[in-house]
Amino acid sequence: MRQSRTVPVPSIPEDPGAKRQIRLALFEKALDGLLLEPENRDFVIFELRGRPDSYVQYTLHDGALLGEIGSKGWIPEGELLDKERVTALACLGFERGGHRANFARERLPQSARRLACLTELVFGAAYRPPCDCDVTVITKVMIETEALRRRAQEVGA
Repeated sequence: MRQSRTVPVPSIPEDPGAKRQIRLALFEKALDGLLLEPENRDFVIFELRGRPDSYVQYTLHDGALLGEIGSKGWIPEGELLDKERVTALACLGFERGGHRANFARERLPQSARRLACLTELVFGAAYRPPCDCDVTVITKVMIETEALRRRAQEVGA
């Protein structure tokens, strides 16, 4: 009787920076679209997958680019803001608008790459996600396209 021989297959170590590079590329591509074709009230939202209150949003308003970080995703109900996170976000130029308000920043970098890097830093400072977290991108165009698709389905039904 012949025994089967198993040959060990070398495993490729997971690169902990691979997901980060993918996120940066995702951020940069979405931000490039926002910055290269500026339209008033256009926006892009980056949301931690499965956590809709954990987001970073950029909006064009009257020619200015504004940034906002949702604070609801890391403040338990009835508690005050974590001083360490507040300090980290302040170092990145984001200020809170009140006791439980979101953080905001004006005068943002006009480079998609720099803004993508800032977004990655902001996610770490505000939400402390795992290194392999996934992010969902939501844009004004995506929402409008989905609305048109649904309307067409309703009319066709």
